[in-house]
Amino acid sequence: MKKIYPVLSPSAKVDGQFVYRLPEQFGSGGACIDTFASGLQLSHINLQFKEKVSFIIEPSDWVFGIGFSLKGHSEVHSSTLQSDFLVEAGKSGHFFFPGATGLAEEFSSGWRVKIGIGFDANVLFDFAKDDEEAFLPFLQGVNDQIPFSDHDKILPQMHQALNQILACPYTGKTRALFLESKALELMAYKLEQIRSRTRPALWQYGVNPYDIERIRHAAERLRQDPINPPDITTLAVAAGMSRSKFYRCFKKVYGHSPLDHLRNHRLQLAKIFLSTGKHNVTEAAYAVGYSNLSYFARIFTAQFGISPHKVF
Repeated sequence: MKKIYPVLSPSAKVDGQFVYRLPEQFGSGGACIDTFASGLQLSHINLQFKEKVSFIIEPSDWVFGIGFSLKGHSEVHSSTLQSDFLVEAGKSGHFFFPGATGLAEEFSSGWRVKIGIGFDANVLFDFAKDDEEAFLPFLQGVNDQIPFSDHDKILPQMHQALNQILACPYTGKTRALFLESKALELMAYKLEQIRSRTRPALWQYGVNPYDIERIRHAAERLRQDPINPPDITTLAVAAGMSRSKFYRCFKKVYGHSPLDHLRNHRLQLAKIFLSTGKHNVTEAAYAVGYSNLSYFARIFTAQFGISPHKVF
């Protein structure tokens, strides 16, 4: 397995941003980190690997963070943890690596898209100084310098904020304010998700846990083939529900209809295809199941606030 030692360089276009471009022999894409005055760092990784590789990351000042895995998976090895852990698509997590002397992340071939928020423990304590109770899920373990990594599912509201980050249309200070606000929003969602584990889980949707699992399985089937997806009736039958019950339960779990879920997934895939520079608008539209290019451009712009012709 090839080892890569990525080096971030200051961006020539964006103040406070550091960028990395994957060498062509390994694949395509890159990564960037935006730094803010609050001490937060927002990272965005969008890479396509030709083969399995290992990223060797040098220790940094920030050791606490939150991650959101949108596509692909990786395996993380930390010098502070007794066992490795797998980061899968559709998962969010928070981690703490005090005293880490090295961190290795193994990526399989194919796409890897994730967003992370990193900061050091002092920044965390600054956030929590007026209300430690609110930040208790993050503070547990930090005070005792106990390394940990924890994972859960990405919630619909998290997906919305993540999509807004990926499609940020602003520049300059407006862009920095927007991205920092979204990073804080994601922190709030993650805190609430951790706290909600002590409550009666899943029933918050008004749908029983068994039906929720069936709905989630149906949503996964819906995303598997964006060009020829199963229709609502087929999904409802597979879930063991009537069409009306399936539609009602789906909206309660995801906050939108199955068709909206498919559209959001298609558009997110199209944006990823366009951002690599290897697909033009026509190719990206066809690759996710849209043959009407004017319709594709209209809904893409409505979703992300930017024309697909301007994504690069």
